Amino acid sequence: MNRSLYIFLIFLFFTCQKEDSTTPQINLVELSLGVTATLSPLGENTLFYENIAYGTGARNTLDIILPKEQKPEGVVLFFHGGGFVSGDKSDAYTALLKNTMEQLINSNIAIVSANYTFINSPGTSGVITALNDGEVALNFIKNKLEVLNIPTNKIILAGVSAGAGIAQWNGYREASNDQVQGIVALAAQSTYNLYEWENVFPGFKLDEFRSSRPEIESLFRLFYNGSPTQTDLEAVDYRAFMDRNDPPVYILNQAGDEVVDPAGNLDFDVLYHSFLHGDYLRKKAIEVELFYSGLFVESPESFIIRSLGL
Repeated sequence: MNRSLYIFLIFLFFTCQKEDSTTPQINLVELSLGVTATLSPLGENTLFYENIAYGTGARNTLDIILPKEQKPEGVVLFFHGGGFVSGDKSDAYTALLKNTMEQLINSNIAIVSANYTFINSPGTSGVITALNDGEVALNFIKNKLEVLNIPTNKIILAGVSAGAGIAQWNGYREASNDQVQGIVALAAQSTYNLYEWENVFPGFKLDEFRSSRPEIESLFRLFYNGSPTQTDLEAVDYRAFMDRNDPPVYILNQAGDEVVDPAGNLDFDVLYHSFLHGDYLRKKAIEVELFYSGLFVESPESFIIRSLGL
């Protein structure tokens, strides 16, 4: 055999062997998820699987981003914000969060970003539907850990605003937090028993706001799909679920404390994201001896990396 041809065949053999070592795993993931990898918003060193159905609802879809060359060391399941009436899973890759997500990928942490049912969607039961969607998404990822090559017990729940509520509701519940190592709550609400907000904001009376401000009454009825019973309120009061056995929580709220501005206008950013919500969560964490962290201690990505033991 010609020496040059022999060298070429040897080179071709080892090249194919190298490709074959990764391709079967990618094919297995694509087969399991029912989608093929596409162009990733976090760069060419990642694999991006978009619009994967995790449940039966119209908005029960999620995206998965995996490191291309390395085995993931854990996974962050992220829920977007938007007051349960807007937002999208792609918000995880926008300017506000993109740097954090890139740092996580560079630390070999997989990212899952999920949509969920809005409170104004047809057939919804209010916010409880979105919270339950979070559990369905979490269970979907738990069932896919092996095929995604992600270790068990290496899950972080994270979210912004409404998404932070979904992360907390699932992170503080024994029924869903068995593999969760940390919770990241950014611009979070402290509970979805809205009557508890009277303990957050001095002078705030929910029923007075409902009677004097039609926009609050409309949102209230959408939120609970009508008038809630005490059982309904308790079912969404995730602050009450907190105990010392829950995963540690990272809380970051920076909005002010004046719900009504000097002109008499309602400030929804304050109502939803006030630092007083963060204080109310930290107060409960202290009461039950649950470890918590925040911006003055570390960044969200540092908390995630540390919580995963990396």
